[in-house]
Amino acid sequence: MKKRIRLAAALTSLSLLAGSLPAANAYTIYEYSEGLAQAEESGRWGFAGGGGEIVIPIQYRSVASFSLGTAAVDLDGRLGVIRPDGEYLIQPEYDTLMPAGYGLYMAQRGDEWGVVSILPYTDANGQTTNEVYPILYASVELGVSGGLDALILTSKGGGRTVVPIFQLPSILGSLGVEGSRFPLTRGRIPSFTDVDPRDWFALWVDIAYNTGIMTGTGGNAFEPGREVTVAEAIQMAANMDSRHKGDNFHTTAHVSSPWYTDAVTYCLASGIITAGQFDDYGRRITRRELAQVFSATELARSLPQRNSPVRVMAAVRDVSAIDPAAEAIFGLYTKGILTGVDEKLSFRPEAAVTRAEAAALAARLARPEQRVDLF
Repeated sequence: MKKRIRLAAALTSLSLLAGSLPAANAYTIYEYSEGLAQAEESGRWGFAGGGGEIVIPIQYRSVASFSLGTAAVDLDGRLGVIRPDGEYLIQPEYDTLMPAGYGLYMAQRGDEWGVVSILPYTDANGQTTNEVYPILYASVELGVSGGLDALILTSKGGGRTVVPIFQLPSILGSLGVEGSRFPLTRGRIPSFTDVDPRDWFALWVDIAYNTGIMTGTGGNAFEPGREVTVAEAIQMAANMDSRHKGDNFHTTAHVSSPWYTDAVTYCLASGIITAGQFDDYGRRITRRELAQVFSATELARSLPQRNSPVRVMAAVRDVSAIDPAAEAIFGLYTKGILTGVDEKLSFRPEAAVTRAEAAALAARLARPEQRVDLF
């Protein structure tokens, strides 16, 4: 079977693309998506950042545009999936990769098919794997069964396994795939008029919106630069905590007045905030306070460390070890949620938090594949 990437048209002719830019060097930059643009030189492809600089090396035969923080790539005839820093989520070892939604891909290797995930899990034998359905089927396809969209896996003996698409998140959860409470829904991409595809925060807005953590502010706007209030932060924390626990707070209509009353009640009952912690829910929240609120959710508490706590404490120099929020702040750096506001990893605890910055934190809390190794 012909090797291919069946994703968004990544290799559209330059003559058909409005706004394609000749770069100062030999490569050509194409349209942006989630802060990154396809870049081509002599038939090889990579990705450029917002300033036109190459951030993912030009080495691939073809690439797909980034969508929800992932892009399929063809490395010398073998297909894989990368994240925005170029790290592989799915190693380039497949002849065919086709998206199935929820971070899953139908994958072909040789004459065998299966379904692989961008996130690994530990199987029944204690082995780490990305294969949700092993690479041993005669075919895998998207189809319709009983009026429902479904994955249809056909064995070499002719038997069929039919998996309704809507069941995939619960299947991932049963396997212990981290982040399954915040599934990525294929095709659910916002088109806010005030979020440009070149913006650094476009990725985080897409993920926060896709997972249902954040919405627009009306009039097809997101207002990425608007400062987040205490009430908004508490509402986000309550929704994320509820989703992680699998209870019904985030699915229940709340009509109390003021609008954030039920979220405050939830967070008080869950120990996310304490009585008297905030004197005014309508004021802006500081970065220190947001770290305290988000880190107190069960979701944040459950995350594994991925950065050295000792190195974090040494690197983040504008947060003192005796700061009452130090444990919360350092913990979010350690878990790959916070990355700082500059190359020095500065935190700026007293600064306000924009909606764009809140989207970045929420997206990393929800989606493990976007968490950051700092060192």
